[in-house]
Amino acid sequence: MRLLQACLAIVLLIMIQVVSGGGGVCLARPGEEGGTALEDETRLEGTVADRTSGEPLVGALVRLVELQRETTTDENGAFRFTNLPQGHFTLGIHLYGYSSFHDVIVVPFTGECEVLLSADTRYEEKITVTAAPWATNLLETPQQVDVVDADEAKKEGTASLGDALKKLPGVDSIGTGDALGTPVIRGLSENRIRVLHEGIPLNHQQFSFRHSPNIEPMFAQRLEVVRGPLSVLYGPDAMGGVINVVQAPLPTAHEGQETFHGEVGAAYGSNAGTWSTHAEAEGAAGGFGWRIGAVSRDAGDTETPEETLSGTDYEQLNGVAAVGYSGSWGRARLRWHHWEDDVGFYRPADFRLDLEDDLVAGDLYIPTSAGDVELLVGRQNNIRQAYPAALEGSPAVDLKLETTTCRAAFKHRPLGRMRGRIAVEYVGMENTPRALRALLPDYDSDAMAVMFYEEARFFEEEHSGFDRLVISAGGRWDTSELTVPVDEARDLPQGYDNDWQSFTGSVGAVLRLAESFSLAANLGRGWRPPNAFELFANGIHGGVSAIQIGNPDLAEETNLNIDLSARYQSSRFRAVLTGFRNDFDEFIYLADTGEVEETSDGELPIFEYRQDDALIEGLELQLEGAVLRWLDLGGSYARIDSENKLTGTSLPQMPPNRLLLFAQLHTDRMGMLNAPYCTAEMEYSGEGEVSGPDEPFGTTTDSYTLFNIRTGFTVPVSYGVWGVDLSVRNLLDEEYTDFLYPYKSWASNPGRNISLSVRFIF
Repeated sequence: MRLLQACLAIVLLIMIQVVSGGGGVCLARPGEEGGTALEDETRLEGTVADRTSGEPLVGALVRLVELQRETTTDENGAFRFTNLPQGHFTLGIHLYGYSSFHDVIVVPFTGECEVLLSADTRYEEKITVTAAPWATNLLETPQQVDVVDADEAKKEGTASLGDALKKLPGVDSIGTGDALGTPVIRGLSENRIRVLHEGIPLNHQQFSFRHSPNIEPMFAQRLEVVRGPLSVLYGPDAMGGVINVVQAPLPTAHEGQETFHGEVGAAYGSNAGTWSTHAEAEGAAGGFGWRIGAVSRDAGDTETPEETLSGTDYEQLNGVAAVGYSGSWGRARLRWHHWEDDVGFYRPADFRLDLEDDLVAGDLYIPTSAGDVELLVGRQNNIRQAYPAALEGSPAVDLKLETTTCRAAFKHRPLGRMRGRIAVEYVGMENTPRALRALLPDYDSDAMAVMFYEEARFFEEEHSGFDRLVISAGGRWDTSELTVPVDEARDLPQGYDNDWQSFTGSVGAVLRLAESFSLAANLGRGWRPPNAFELFANGIHGGVSAIQIGNPDLAEETNLNIDLSARYQSSRFRAVLTGFRNDFDEFIYLADTGEVEETSDGELPIFEYRQDDALIEGLELQLEGAVLRWLDLGGSYARIDSENKLTGTSLPQMPPNRLLLFAQLHTDRMGMLNAPYCTAEMEYSGEGEVSGPDEPFGTTTDSYTLFNIRTGFTVPVSYGVWGVDLSVRNLLDEEYTDFLYPYKSWASNPGRNISLSVRFIF
């Protein structure tokens, strides 16, 4: 508590100092009144220069967010987009070491756009496309949002979404090794966290804490994490948070020109002898763009400081292919994502999973004089097969889940200070069990939704490019139907057919006291009907070594969440302090009955689903600063408290309090090395305490401290750029057990892992 109090005092002092001071201003302006208009109204031209010296900046990334168009500045600092539709678009400009720029421009744009960036900037301004229906500055979102550069996954060879995000405050991971990692946001996971693939909701049989998202993080450009309910935009499973895996825009070229570039790489991890390779290529001819990519991984058994966890080897083969066209009418895209994993478990012994996921999706974006039309269609095919040793090669579980998503949305043009979006959505699921052990029933689910979201901005700060007050509100009506055919094993002689309806909403406000500092508050209601597994599970769940029994009397659960945040970001410092309170009605959880049953898989505990009112509240703190030109220091702290209001105990599977500290040495250049860096990290996790005798696998864990190091650099050559990164996790080979670790009753977590990654970008 003393550490927390000290951190809070530091943040308070910073806030007091910055309320009266503003940051630097980036300027974009059209040509002077009376200037010459561009001959082609579908063109946008401009320059990017250093604010102090006026020198042109070469290689700055220039992006039109809604159109998913990107280019870079040439040797004169100039950029050019052609064949653009008319409309309102977010222009973003980024260059390492400089302040970023974001503003809404109108096409046709009369004159030339001039942007001045401030140098010596370590922390650039970021935007999100997940927390609102449009691109929004992180300082102006009512909920707490983090944006993670997915390039870090390539540097460290990260294989799972949980591992890619676990350094964020309030985000943990449930994983048995590199292959699988389930994200946990503020103590919630599974069907309470909505994972999106470029806006499409993914379903991967997420009815168990071991069922990780079937998605490849290395293909992403960035990972956006919204902490807190966002059901108003993304439906029932978003009651705890949202993770959006955002892809890089497809490339485009000027008319009559072509582009081609790509990346190849390989990595090795010492702990399990993991080899991974990846290759990506993309190109464009005029407005037509394409991309293909593949990732392959092969790992042996995981090593702990005291033993080898036999049977934990895995193989993965993942791929992506996408094509699209961008023109003066808008843009269209078609994409395919494939993910497959053959992975073994330490417990139960000789147990293996074969997982496969295919997503085919298409989206269309058409700006009009009244607003923007967005259409999206996706079809996901997810297969989960479980092979216990007792069945000698036959699957005990063989599930095929097919999900169809259709969405149509319209974003109206700004009306005075207002902008907004309305949308309709359909999500249909068909689940087919194809094995003798029907742990999960055959079911169909159909869901429809209508939603709206509006935002108003007030008190524009003259010459500063921001609004003092931003107010947002939204509402969503959902209806969901679940149908299960006749199933005597589950005592359903007439089958099951039930439907639920609910209205969810949110209201938020952001007060921007200075360009670098804002206060935010958000009140959101989430909703989720019980899923088929929670209602009708009946049998051995081999992946968790237990018998699980559903509860057909479960009611839908709701939550009311309030977030309060204080945020500061300047060119050399960032601080965020967030408090939240999440109040649940009819919270559904898995409980240990205390009974066991002798089965062909051995003596297994019996778990059942229950529900009670519950409360989760907590505190999150982030601090980062460039204390010297070559030295960054920072850290984060997260604390979660929970209560089952009926029993007075905590909720099961709640992550311990966690502290992360880091120091990074870096410079622009060292001899022939570009952007060399060296980072040292310390992770501290508090004691893991069980909620009571009904917590599944109720094993307490001790606190632990881990040390990690990372270093790397790039080397430019005439035909591309080489990148080399080395990381060492659990540097001291510490023996420890994480509370969310599925093997905690039998073994400690993995020991030291030395990972070397080499990439070539051309």
